[in-house]
Amino acid sequence: MKLWTTVLAVLALAAMTAAVPAADKAAKAAKKAGLKGSVVKVDGTKLVISAGKKTDAKEVTVETDDKTVVTVEGQPAKLADLKPGQKVVVTPETGTAQTIDVPKAKAKKAKPDAK
Repeated sequence: MKLWTTVLAVLALAAMTAAVPAADKAAKAAKKAGLKGSVVKVDGTKLVISAGKKTDAKEVTVETDDKTVVTVEGQPAKLADLKPGQKVVVTPETGTAQTIDVPKAKAKKAKPDAK
């Protein structure tokens, strides 16, 4: 009987510790998802971005506060440092922004030489 109790306890412990990385992974994925768009303007403590597909873009006003963390290409920045046209990712998608990130620009693919 002690053997079965020990085996079940070990299995329960293993199941609980396996769930932690999965939850952590889901939280990171949700953070990456965020609201994506281009900066239209900064108006005081509000950020206005154009979000959605180019043909169906909508202007969205994002509220910020003193806890909002702004980064530009991995470097700490201020809301006022954001410039029109910059691509941003805002998390969470709704409510007051916790983070506003301007990711590094992707390298453009080289065009093959036309002959």
